[in-house]
Amino acid sequence: MAEQNTPEHRHYDPLTSDGPRRKKGMGPFGVALIVVCGLHGLLFAYLAKQKFEAVFQEYSDEAVDVELPPPPPPPPPPPPPPPPTNEPPPPPAVVQPRPPVAPPPDVTPPPPLPIPPVEKRVETTAPPVISAVPPVPTAPPARASVITRPDWARKPSGDDMARYYPDRAQRMEVSGRATISCTVTARGTLEGCSIVSESPADMGFGDAAIKLSRLFRMKPKTLDGAPVDGGQVTVPLVFQVPQ
Repeated sequence: MAEQNTPEHRHYDPLTSDGPRRKKGMGPFGVALIVVCGLHGLLFAYLAKQKFEAVFQEYSDEAVDVELPPPPPPPPPPPPPPPPTNEPPPPPAVVQPRPPVAPPPDVTPPPPLPIPPVEKRVETTAPPVISAVPPVPTAPPARASVITRPDWARKPSGDDMARYYPDRAQRMEVSGRATISCTVTARGTLEGCSIVSESPADMGFGDAAIKLSRLFRMKPKTLDGAPVDGGQVTVPLVFQVPQ
């Protein structure tokens, strides 16, 4: 026999069963929450408005009349001094003379004490001792050194003068002169030459004399016959226009 599916019958217990579900709705708690939120919103809006809106207050200047008391009167002037009285000056004080002082009585000086005579001492001096050390002979005076000054050993020739003649002065056919100062070495050459004077000043005769000094040969300065450096010479040169 076939089984028949019959619906299960559940027993409803009001204590343990959930019961039929009610539809959700807004209760009194929700309404109160909405009212509170609205009040808070109005309060925040009021505070924001009070904070960001400027408050203007009207002021009025009121003048007040103040009466100052009058200044105190000046003090009265001091009374004038009393007039001088014509009273006679007081009499001068009487100076009492001092009684004379009696001179001191004569005092007899004591007799001088006897002083014994002083015996004269006789001192004998020993004769001087003469040493037998012979005197040290003095050195003879040093002989003065013999110094000779530099002198010419070879003078510049006419060809040398023409070779170093200034070009500008030669084109203009201008003659001139120059003086130079040099130091003579121990070998007889010149060094450290400088221009002392030149005429005319703008024709180059001084530079020509410096170049020409390389060809000079002189006898050097000697000290006791030995040549030494340091001799000073002054050399005048005359430049004539080459023919």
